[in-house]
Formats: sequence, C-alpha cells, structure tokens
Amino acid sequence: MKVIGHMISGAVIGITIGFMMALVFSVLNQTATFMPSTPEFVARFSNNLMATIVSAGLWALMGIVFDVTSYLIFEKSQWSITHQTIVHFIVTYACFTPLAIIADWFPVQHYFLSYTLEFVIIYVMMWFISMQIAKAKVRRLNQLLHENKS
Repeated sequence: MKVIGHMISGAVIGITIGFMMALVFSVLNQTATFMPSTPEFVARFSNNLMATIVSAGLWALMGIVFDVTSYLIFEKSQWSITHQTIVHFIVTYACFTPLAIIADWFPVQHYFLSYTLEFVIIYVMMWFISMQIAKAKVRRLNQLLHENKS
C-alpha cells in the first residue's frame, strides 16, 4: 500500500518539477507559447496540447521512478549507504534515461557521455553527503553513550 502512495506522490512531484522546469525554459528562451519540452519533441505532435499531455505523463513516470526507488532502496536499513547508493544509481539510471531520451532532453549521440558523467557526479555527491551525515550521527551517539557512562 505504501508503494501506491509513493507512486502518487512521485507522479505529483514529477509533474510539478517538470512543469516548472518547462515553464522556466520557455521564459528563458522567450518562446511565444509554452514549450513542454524541446522543439524537436513538440514537433512530433499535432499540437502543443498533445505534447504537453505526453510530457506530463513522462514527468509523472520520472517522479514515480525516483520516489518509489528511493522508498524501496533507502528503507533497507541492513544495506550500507554505499550499497543503497549504487543500487539506486543503477535502477534510476536504467529507468530514467529512456524517459529522458523519449522526452528529447538531449541528443543521444552527442550528450550521452556528459549526461552519464553528470549522473555519476550527482550520485557521488549524494553518497558523500550521506556518509558525512551518518558519521555525524555516529559521533553524536558515541558522545551520548560516553556521557551516560560518566
């Protein structure tokens, strides 16, 4: 049941983030109409409304990927932070990348390597921050244990 809740919240968050990003890019590119994705993506559809509907579906799926995988993977407390991060990276990369390609967010031939590198860098940063937080918690717990012994 919790997975369904995460699917719903992931879809809402994905649509919200996707819409806001598309809105910002439309404003920055000074387009005459709202562009839900790249001009190449929008050109595949008979009108802008259809492109927006399909984009919303893709944004929802993207949100679901991140929300559900985060719930399923990071709730496994018996796994180390490194194990959780690697598994989450592999699953989200494998699920998110095809959605980003379908949305025409980058031409596969030219930007796939830089996209992959950015994805790796983001996960290394997430892992590092998670490790620092865990170390701080351990230090605090050790400090509390030491204080209780005294």
